[in-house]
Amino acid sequence: NAGVLEDVELNTKIVEASRAAVRALVEQSTDSQGRIKEVKSVFDDIGAAFGGMMGQKKPYTQAIIDAGFAKVDESRLGNLIGYLEFCLKQIVANNELGGIMELLNGEFLMPAPGGDPIRNPDVLPTGRNMHALDPSSIPTQAAVEVSDQVVRKLLEKLADDNDGAYPESIAFTLWGTDNIKTYGESLAQVLALVGVRPVPDSLGRVNKVELIPLEQLGRPRIDVVVSCSGVFRDLFINQMNLMDRGIKLAAE
Repeated sequence: NAGVLEDVELNTKIVEASRAAVRALVEQSTDSQGRIKEVKSVFDDIGAAFGGMMGQKKPYTQAIIDAGFAKVDESRLGNLIGYLEFCLKQIVANNELGGIMELLNGEFLMPAPGGDPIRNPDVLPTGRNMHALDPSSIPTQAAVEVSDQVVRKLLEKLADDNDGAYPESIAFTLWGTDNIKTYGESLAQVLALVGVRPVPDSLGRVNKVELIPLEQLGRPRIDVVVSCSGVFRDLFINQMNLMDRGIKLAAE
């Protein structure tokens, strides 16, 4: 939003409705002690199916309706709710003690990435041999998509504050831990500002970039002054080279 009160209120209303729907989904599997031992699927419940035939809404749909969105289409929520159920099953999976016992017995423990399960659902379930990330996969496609939106909104805001003129340069600091947590969003923002797109190979490794034509970019390329932390420099040496190639490509 641009500070318009109606937009702010609508955004708040949407957030609260989303939280209420997720809360209703979780409460369906919560026992009297407030614990979740087994996730009950809203799609496998015979009673819920019969209720649907009678016009009864599912708990998460009713929560959205109660939050003020009476015209919500329940059929369009199926894929999202199914994914949230899958995530809930992964979260409550009790693998921690089993994983510790496998290690103490000298057995192989399956590796898995760490980080934010929202950005990378492969983090779940826990109880596996966690590693930070694969540096060669930075930035991920999801990070690139998020960064494109962030850069677009940033430049729109700066242009609005400067009578429609885009900034000539922007200073950026790349932190190692930040790019580990976000899977390279900051790096992707730098590339997006100069109008360069990272290109992954068939295995998801990012080892080349391509120039976005100005006609497709729809704005001038922004000169970015980048400073890197020591951790970023040492951990993401390939991404430093990737950024160097991207900047040179844009300059030419």
